[in-house]
Amino acid sequence: MRGERVMTAGLALAVGLTLAACAARPMPVQPPPGVAFDYQLGGDYPPPSGAELVVRQWSGGEADPEAYSVCYVNAFQTEAEPGHPDSELNWPEGLVLDSLEDPAWPGEHPINIDSNRQRRIAVEFVTHRFTECVARGFDAVELDNLDTFTRYPDAPFDRDDTVAYARLLVEEATDLGLAVGQKNTPELLEIARTEIGFGFAIVEECGEHDECEAFVEIFEGRVYAVEYSDAGLAAACEAIGSEAGVVQRDLQLLTPDAPDYVHATC
Repeated sequence: MRGERVMTAGLALAVGLTLAACAARPMPVQPPPGVAFDYQLGGDYPPPSGAELVVRQWSGGEADPEAYSVCYVNAFQTEAEPGHPDSELNWPEGLVLDSLEDPAWPGEHPINIDSNRQRRIAVEFVTHRFTECVARGFDAVELDNLDTFTRYPDAPFDRDDTVAYARLLVEEATDLGLAVGQKNTPELLEIARTEIGFGFAIVEECGEHDECEAFVEIFEGRVYAVEYSDAGLAAACEAIGSEAGVVQRDLQLLTPDAPDYVHATC
């Protein structure tokens, strides 16, 4: 009986410690639906009047105390040429596919996530960026270049690898108290919330490509659309402007002091 009591007490202690650890983790808070927002990857500046959500870079960006703040993390590609002197931007050796380059952003290369081992190493690397986001006060992260599997036909990874990697990233970010946003990639919408765990979406040029309503069907008002043309803005505003956030920015995402800065809303 004494042994049973000791075992029972030990089990109760273990359960209690587990529950305490779970309780200590901050629960992610999803962004407010249908609000105006701004996309500030080119540098921080005070959000325009009425903007309740802002997206800023994980490297150097700071959360805005007056807005729901989303931390941009390039989780599927490099941000600079391998060998860049700033080692903080460099991925672990063997993950970068140097032979493949993003045609739209020279110097960016996809990350090889074709095995569980590769994915685990990549997740560990990206989690350091998540912790930076937490330290700087961000509420959520967006995972850029989720759609790499659609853009590199010669890459060794595929859709299934991408989904497996995205799940791991969502788990890590959630454990840190961060909500996680899907970036573009309508090809994954049917499993975005149910199987991967995304809570919202940040979508580029959905008006331009007639994709906005598909994202709203899945994420309801938690969709934040970025357009880069007048036509795209008009289309996005007509499609989802009454129920989701829509903003037009310049392609370089400049700050307001730059001559080519663009910011417009519905």
